[in-house]
Amino acid sequence: MRAAAVLLPPLLALALGAWRITVPSLWRDESFSGVAARLPLSTLRLLLADIDAVHALYYTLLRPFAAVGQTELMLRLPSLLAFTAAAYGVAVLGRRLAGPLAGLCGGVLYALLPMADRYAQEARSYALVSAVAVLATWLLLQARESASKRWYAWYAASLALLGWLHLYALLLVAAHAVAVGLSRPRRLTPWLAAVAAAGVAILPLAVVASGQREAQLFWLKPPSLAELAQLPGEIAGGPAAALLLVALAVWGAWCSRGTPVATAWAVLPVILSFLISQVYPVYDPRYVLFVVPALALLAGIGVSGLATAVGGLVGGLVSGAVSRAAGTAGRASWGHVIAPAVVVVLMAALTAPAQAAIRLPDSRPDDLRSLAVTLSADRRPGDAVLFVPRRFRMFVSVYGEPYRHLTDLTSAPGAYEPRTAAQFDEAAEGVKRIWLVSPRLSARYLGDPRLQALRRAFVVAGPTRTFGSIRLTPYTPR
Repeated sequence: MRAAAVLLPPLLALALGAWRITVPSLWRDESFSGVAARLPLSTLRLLLADIDAVHALYYTLLRPFAAVGQTELMLRLPSLLAFTAAAYGVAVLGRRLAGPLAGLCGGVLYALLPMADRYAQEARSYALVSAVAVLATWLLLQARESASKRWYAWYAASLALLGWLHLYALLLVAAHAVAVGLSRPRRLTPWLAAVAAAGVAILPLAVVASGQREAQLFWLKPPSLAELAQLPGEIAGGPAAALLLVALAVWGAWCSRGTPVATAWAVLPVILSFLISQVYPVYDPRYVLFVVPALALLAGIGVSGLATAVGGLVGGLVSGAVSRAAGTAGRASWGHVIAPAVVVVLMAALTAPAQAAIRLPDSRPDDLRSLAVTLSADRRPGDAVLFVPRRFRMFVSVYGEPYRHLTDLTSAPGAYEPRTAAQFDEAAEGVKRIWLVSPRLSARYLGDPRLQALRRAFVVAGPTRTFGSIRLTPYTPR
């Protein structure tokens, strides 16, 4: 039982995460990851100085995988491995806090949650953030219970790693503070020292990222209570599964009230993110993905507590069928089989539609694969392409075949900076058709000098086709 409690969840997570991992198209964020991970280091430094410095470590970790190939499998493989590791960590934490059954059920429930599976199949850092949050929490428990200071050193390193993967994930520190303060207040001093050391390591990134916020996170808005209320449904894939998950987690929080770390981890980062966002928007469901392991952990503890209760009830009902000598064993056996089995089967059934939906070919915000197929079929020799804004070149070119046959009018060959309007006019001289790749052209983009030059000299020559949020529009000379 003890071996199964920690081995079955990661095996299930690996199987579910790998299931149809190559079917959904890479979308613009994943394309950005794949292209950034293949850039020469000198060009990558220019990019990170302009935008996306917060993902510098992730792009570096992705480079060996991207070097093998910019395929869906290779780019998403680090996230799949991190998802598997997180499921293992949830099982280990559950066993430590409430026994093998809690670990087994917590890890299995984590593997079944559609939101966790969704980001296990995405070439972004969020699954890695979740895995490191699990690791940091385990290291905190080790440090609290050990006389050796080396565990606090490892804990500080895990927090620094967490921050370099995603700054907003450091809201986990607040949950850890509550857990340390309530259960081991005498350990506050070494814990504060570890947090301070991690803060020093993260400070350079925080300074650079603060200057890029407007360019990178302009789309974030203060969330409403209605949006916050939707989070459990997004995590579990629907209202019925969310109700089951929350009910089990609440019961698990009650059962584990003597060790508040899981409860604080599941709740506090979300509340803080919501409150901070009323003034300084930082909330998005994927930015708090790292609380999902805590919810699964609490739910696993809840299932373990439920098993004990059901064991007593069922044991009494079947006491006439078991011998007096085996009565206690019978009650334990029944309780530890019926409740977990029912919960897991029910959760699997309730999450199955969402699990299938996130694996459809067009299930991502953009269908870049279909965009590339369309452009390959419709392009003609001598055609050119313009990306507005310029970063859309990286947003779509992970499927690079059609773009290799088009003249890029956004930047000069080998240049990072975009062309001026005059340089665009010169480069577009004699071009018979230009494909504009862009989002919906809101006021934010209408001032782009290359777009203005395009509209002065060219006219729309066909329908605009949409591939999620990305649009493809042909232009010919006036």
